[in-house]
Amino acid sequence: MIKRKNMILIIDNDKAFTSLVDKFLTKVCGYEVRIVPDGYNGIILAKELMPELILLDIRMPAMNGLGILEKLKSDEKTAHIPVIILTGFDDDNVKNKALSLKAADYLTKPIDLDILRLRITAALKESSA
Repeated sequence: MIKRKNMILIIDNDKAFTSLVDKFLTKVCGYEVRIVPDGYNGIILAKELMPELILLDIRMPAMNGLGILEKLKSDEKTAHIPVIILTGFDDDNVKNKALSLKAADYLTKPIDLDILRLRITAALKESSA
């Protein structure tokens, strides 16, 4: 299995948010970023690209983020990829469920981009340990 070093996959249908995060991650942090607005294609792209990390929203059309996370973590090809939940959905039950499904972190929008960079760095260090 080959990880795409320095690639982050964003699975989120909020175009304004993903544009902001994309610019920050590419221009400031030096990552290659791919964005997909729905879970089904996100899962397919994760398997094809093998990104270093995935940023995932909870509220998505057709399949919610928890369903996407469960599928990613139950597939041996993508189970090792750290997934950080980035969502406007601030609910302890959902957060606990995401973390029990092995999300690396759970952050609520709006997000401080410097905090996001630190959490990404931490998740990548943890996954390579």
